[in-house]
Amino acid sequence: MWDEFQWDDSMWDDFSLIEEEFTDNDSTLDEDESKSAEIFSGRVPHNASDPESADSLIASQLAKMSVADREKVYMDVHGIPDDCIAETPELIDNSLLRLQREINILPDKKAYSIAERINPKYAQDRDFRLAFLRCEKFDCHKAALRLVRHFHMKLDLFGQDKLTKDITQDDLDMDDMECLYISNGRFLNAYDKAGRVINVVVQVPKTYRTDTCLRKAFYNFMTVCRDVEKQRRGFVAVSIHQDEIKGGSSDNADLIWKLPKLNEGVPLCLSAIHLCYTDKAWEGLLAVIKTALSKPNQVRCRVHRGSILECFEELRGHGIDPSCIPVNNKGEITDLVKDRKRIEQQRRNERLKYPTPSSIAVPFCEDVLLGKGTPFQIHHGNKKLQQFVADRFKKYERAQKGAKKAVAHEIVEAVRSNGGLFLKQDGNRWVPVTDDVALLKVGALFRYLRLKSGKK
Repeated sequence: MWDEFQWDDSMWDDFSLIEEEFTDNDSTLDEDESKSAEIFSGRVPHNASDPESADSLIASQLAKMSVADREKVYMDVHGIPDDCIAETPELIDNSLLRLQREINILPDKKAYSIAERINPKYAQDRDFRLAFLRCEKFDCHKAALRLVRHFHMKLDLFGQDKLTKDITQDDLDMDDMECLYISNGRFLNAYDKAGRVINVVVQVPKTYRTDTCLRKAFYNFMTVCRDVEKQRRGFVAVSIHQDEIKGGSSDNADLIWKLPKLNEGVPLCLSAIHLCYTDKAWEGLLAVIKTALSKPNQVRCRVHRGSILECFEELRGHGIDPSCIPVNNKGEITDLVKDRKRIEQQRRNERLKYPTPSSIAVPFCEDVLLGKGTPFQIHHGNKKLQQFVADRFKKYERAQKGAKKAVAHEIVEAVRSNGGLFLKQDGNRWVPVTDDVALLKVGALFRYLRLKSGKK
């Protein structure tokens, strides 16, 4: 969880003074900003798939920009480094106070209000709020809007029970986890020339429900944005679309319409988005992406058409080294095994950092599953437990009666120190068992080995 942030009386005194610095114009909301709760609502507009309409929309946004703003966009899109804001204690303290004022005057913050009522420490956490301020370059109004949208989005995707907790893999269902493991949408351990982390999305044959893809993407965003430097610099997106469109066009359009909107509620700034495609059949759906982007992000969109190699060569001119993108010239993901290990390590770290969940949908490979039959015996965590028991069998046999429990407890701790849990099935969920039940499981394996060795 993010570090706790609470208000004291002296800070409220400062806040009242800062309030006087604002004019009515500071709190004026435009039409888009006033609809903070409408992130995923509404259908795809009938003209969203029209390439000419999308390009006209972007041209209109560019025409409204000042020369300085257009130059900034050009630098961001081409990976030209930009200095980050110097974060002084005074800037941070004043910005946190102003952020609260901006939250207070937003008209639609139902999900945020629920979160604050359930767990005020979470909703007011200092580092959590700083992430949104960094994302918006300490523009307190925009940060407040993004933070409120974040809770509405989280409520839509995960429900009220998970509204005030950090989302981990244990919060994902079976489809979410399957979608996560195909590795087609993720943040790479790679950066462009401006030091911004690269997010890559690759079209894959299997299609998933829109809500599944959004939960998986939300999890990825919120995992990577815990890094302060990433909060400061933001990210660049590379979306790769191949020859054949998989799934129904309406399903694709629904996902493509909603996925860009995810960025409006996470504390990570999009600096540029590159759409790479090889076939004209994709032009309509790519127009939907461009239309779905927020106004500031529409002008940061660049389209590259051609073979994978041709598109990658154009990316090089935008500050992105193609060699870091794990996709071959056929559009195939090349590091699935390596990325699976990354995801597993990520889950292991989450298990060691966060409290044990009351139940989970998909067991971890390091978990020990209680039950009978081949599926339990061949599970990786069960086989690993058997090896732990075999390695300590002689020590267990030599131990006095009172010391045998200590050996069993040592094995239970070995499983848990690697991120594993002892789980029993409860309907379609898995529930952690008590220490006593875990010790009984270990003891039963020692007795089995004794019988197998011919000892009584």
